Amino acid sequence: MKIMIHMHKKNNNKLLKRIIGITATVIILMAAVVAIIFFHLMRKPQIKLVEAMVNTINSSRESEMNQQYGTFDMGMNMINGSQSFSFEDNSDHSVDISLKRSASDHNFLAEAGVDDKTFKLYANKRTSLIYIDDMAIRIQYADNLITNMSNSQVVSLLGIDSDTVYSFGTAYENCMRMAANNYADINGDDIQTDIIQKTLKYFFNMEGTSEGKQTVVTGDSTQDCKVYSVIFNVDDFYSYLDDCFGTHDIDLQEVYDMLDKYIPEIDTIDNTAELVHDIKQFVDEMLDGRDITLYFAVNSKNELVKLYADHVSDRDMSMSLTFYGDKYTAQSYEFTVTDNSDNHLVIKKRDVSSDGETGVVFDVDISAADLMDSMKPVSISASLELRLSGSDALLGIQVGDAVFRKNAEITGYDKGNSIDLAWSGDSDGSMHIGCDSGAIEKPEYRDSLDIFDTDVISAYKFIKEIMNR
Repeated sequence: MKIMIHMHKKNNNKLLKRIIGITATVIILMAAVVAIIFFHLMRKPQIKLVEAMVNTINSSRESEMNQQYGTFDMGMNMINGSQSFSFEDNSDHSVDISLKRSASDHNFLAEAGVDDKTFKLYANKRTSLIYIDDMAIRIQYADNLITNMSNSQVVSLLGIDSDTVYSFGTAYENCMRMAANNYADINGDDIQTDIIQKTLKYFFNMEGTSEGKQTVVTGDSTQDCKVYSVIFNVDDFYSYLDDCFGTHDIDLQEVYDMLDKYIPEIDTIDNTAELVHDIKQFVDEMLDGRDITLYFAVNSKNELVKLYADHVSDRDMSMSLTFYGDKYTAQSYEFTVTDNSDNHLVIKKRDVSSDGETGVVFDVDISAADLMDSMKPVSISASLELRLSGSDALLGIQVGDAVFRKNAEITGYDKGNSIDLAWSGDSDGSMHIGCDSGAIEKPEYRDSLDIFDTDVISAYKFIKEIMNR
C-alpha cells in the first residue's frame, strides 16, 4: 500500500514537473516571438518617423506663447475635443463668422453673416441643416443619404446621374460625420477606426531602410543625423484608396453645359468630381506613375529635423519640410515644393520672441505657371501674424495687396483653453479662439424642407421663397 502511494506521488510529481516545463517553454517561446516582432517593428523607419515627428511637435511646448498663454496646449485640446472660433469686424462691411464643434455631444454649428445676409450649417449625429436667413434645407446624412438621393424627385428632374449622386452623397456624408464627430455608419460600424487601421497597415507595409549617419543642412546650420528612407509606391497607394473609399468615374460635362447658361466661361473640372479618382488623377499628373523615395533625418534628441524627396517624376520636383529652430526644434520650419519649370510653393513659420513680445508668423509664397495643363498662371503671397505682449496684441492678415491689420487688446484668456481679442478705432471687432464650445443649440427656423424627401413643386416653391428674400 505504501509502495502504491509512493508511486502515485512520484507520478504526480512527474506530471506536475512536465506541466511546469511545458508552460515555461510556451511562455519563453511567446516571449521570444513577441520580442522578435517588437524588435522588427521598432527597427522599421516608419516607427522612427512617427516618434521623431511627435518629439518635434512637442518641442513647441517650450515656446513663450505656450508658457504664458497655453497656445500649443490649447491647439492639442482642440484637436482631441471641441473647438470654438468667432470673428467679427465692421470695417467696410459687417462680417460675423463663428465655428463651434462639440465632439462629446456630436454637434457642429458654422455661421457666417455679411451685412444683412446670414448663412448657417448645423449638424448632429444624423441630420444636417443648411440655413439661408430663417429658412432651412434639411439633409439626413446618416440615414442612407445616397438611397434617398437616388429616389428623389428633385434629383431625377435635374438629370443627375447615379455616379454624381454617389460622389456628392459620399463626400457630403464624410464631411458631416467629421464635423459632428460621428463615425458610426447605419450598421453601427466605426468608420474612423476602420480607416485608421487600414491606414496604419498601409503605412507600416511600406518598404523602409536605414541610410546611416549623415550631415544634414537645416536652415543656416548643419546637424549630424541618422537618415532613414521609405518608398511611396503608387500602386500600393491606389490599392489603399480603393480599400478605404472605393472609386467611381464621373463625367460632369452636362452639368457644366447647363451652368454655362447662367455663368458664362465657368471653369470646369476635367472629367471627375469623385474624391478618389481625383486624387489618382492628380498623383498620375504629378508623378507619372513613378514611386517616391522619402528621406527623413533624426537628430541626437530623436527629433525630426528634415523630411525630403528629390528628383520626383520627369518634372524633377523636390519637396522638403525642414525644422530649424534655435531655442526648440519647432520654433521655425519651412515647407518647400519646386520643379524644373520654376513652379514653387513655400510655407514658412517662425515663432518670435523679443522685448517682452511673443508671437507667431506664417508666410506663404505660390508661383504656378504650368503646374498642370488646366491650371492658369498663379502668383500669390500671403502672411498671417499674431504678436502678444502683456495685454496688447497685434493681428495681421495679408493676401496679395489686401491687408487687414489691427492693434488689439487681450480681453481675456484661460490658459490652455481660450483667448479673446478685441479692437476699436476705424472699426470695431473681436476674435475668440478656444476649445470651450459649450452647449450648441440647433438654430430655429421659420420653415424647413427635406430636399431629398419632397415633391418637385414643394421644392420649387421653397427655393423660390429663399431666392426672393
